[in-house]
Amino acid sequence: MTTKAKVAGFINNYSLLLLLFASVFGYFFWFGNYIFFFQENQSLFLYSGSYFHDFLNKPGGFIVLMGKFITQFYLNGFTGSLLLATLFTTLFYLFTRQFRNRNSDPSLSQLLALIPCCLLVLMQAHYYHFMEANLGYLSVLLFLTFSIYLNKKGVFFLVFILFPLYYYLAGAFAWIFVGAYIINAVFFENKNFKYLYSFLLIPISVLIVFISEKLLFLQPHNLLLSFPFPAINDSRYRILFYLLSGFFVLAPLIGKLKFTSKSIVGKPLFIHIASILVLLLTGYSLYANYNAQTSGVLKTEQYVFEQKWNEVIRFNEKNAPENLIGQYFYNVALSETDQLCDKLFYGRQDFKVGSLILPWGNDHLGIGSYFFYAVGLVNEAERWAYEDMVVNGQRPENLKMLVKTNLIDGNYRMAKKYIGILKKTSNYKEWAVGYERMVEDTTLINNNPELREKRIIMPKGDFFIHVNSAQDNIPHMIESNPNNRRAFEYKIAWMMLSKDAEGVVNQIKTLKTLGYTRIPRHMEEAAMIYYNGKGILPDLGGLTISPETLSRFDQYVSAFKSNRQNMALAKERLAAQFGNTFMFYYHFK
Repeated sequence: MTTKAKVAGFINNYSLLLLLFASVFGYFFWFGNYIFFFQENQSLFLYSGSYFHDFLNKPGGFIVLMGKFITQFYLNGFTGSLLLATLFTTLFYLFTRQFRNRNSDPSLSQLLALIPCCLLVLMQAHYYHFMEANLGYLSVLLFLTFSIYLNKKGVFFLVFILFPLYYYLAGAFAWIFVGAYIINAVFFENKNFKYLYSFLLIPISVLIVFISEKLLFLQPHNLLLSFPFPAINDSRYRILFYLLSGFFVLAPLIGKLKFTSKSIVGKPLFIHIASILVLLLTGYSLYANYNAQTSGVLKTEQYVFEQKWNEVIRFNEKNAPENLIGQYFYNVALSETDQLCDKLFYGRQDFKVGSLILPWGNDHLGIGSYFFYAVGLVNEAERWAYEDMVVNGQRPENLKMLVKTNLIDGNYRMAKKYIGILKKTSNYKEWAVGYERMVEDTTLINNNPELREKRIIMPKGDFFIHVNSAQDNIPHMIESNPNNRRAFEYKIAWMMLSKDAEGVVNQIKTLKTLGYTRIPRHMEEAAMIYYNGKGILPDLGGLTISPETLSRFDQYVSAFKSNRQNMALAKERLAAQFGNTFMFYYHFK
């Protein structure tokens, strides 16, 4: 064979595989990478015997355990994208090999193999589609391939012997295998009614579920029939799940498809074009269903988790999230960097006071604790993090919060407990060891700027916590610890978002006692609104309005007056120059 022929053969055999690999890697590395942080944070993997036992005590638990093991490498977007690209191309290769055994045309085999891979990519774009689902489908294909091999060797009975083990490992994915195996036997093992033996898997499956429910695992039958299928309540995702599962079941039959070379459908060029169109259609579907807001929120949460406060601020000011969680994170980041009353309106505030404090509820437990932690209400932050752990399981996010809050509060025994959990991980072991030193030598806590600051601003007395109206805790916190500037600025932010300009102005005279050497920008703007209405400046407590704010207010008033005949037009024209001011929010939001 000439070199030219070898190159042509390589391109024909592997070009689509390489294109699929590059496409999957590129999408998840540059666009779909938001799933990595979310899934890694939801899939804490512990190197612990008791942790393993929690998964291995039910069918399908093994594949979930393996999924969590792989997901820990999602901490890095590059390795996450590489893992997904490798897994999908492995599926593509195995399907191609299986179809080639049914169809001599390699091009058609590749086209057919591309379809389930693209369906799985579309499913993977959903951030609740975890690795165990991918491994489940991979296990079906591997066990089916192995079973077909056993049939060829005349030892098909080994399939029935090994099937209970496969069910234990893969759980409900075994039912997809049963369907595919029977289809394969009916259409390819039809000599002397040989295919009939395949139907024995049906009573075997029923018996396995019965024994598992009554004797072995004592699990409810609905769980035994469905775990670990993805439980995602999304109609689009469910359709993809049924299509993909159906494809796996019918895969042996699909492999029988053949087209003559005389037909245009059977020509290699047509098949290549069709393959490219499948990839393009998949890409378009990913683009059409891409949720920039969801991506942005998860990216922001990652920055919050990593305490990259300036990144949170830059990202949100650049992308202007329209959702509650993104705006909440922005306000937390402003508080943690002492900019809440200077830059509150540099970001979107569509939810008014709702974006300052999240309501109590299962969806907000983990992230809702960040507000309480920011203002020094450490016990409440600990409670929210603990409830999140109870409801959603152990996650790096809630465990880290529990470590820090217990250290700040002096509950060293509890802090050590949560540190011990994180020490059993690969991604957070180093962090845990660093905080363990503070348990062993508690004087080190005061050497940590973050923990020391939270101790300083903690309430000095007791009061009842208001859960359903968390804002009512702020006055109590300030009364208990008048030096708590974080709580004070949240109080001011609440007033500004409620358009209580006079309330803000009445607080300016107290700034010096809190250690302020200047009036925060938005409080200056509130003072100018007061001045514009009353004709006099309020009591500034010995501080002054900056020349920049005075000039900006004069420009705002001039622009406002020149456009006041058409308020809709005025809003549009003033937004570009003054959209980040309290004046604009006060008049137009």
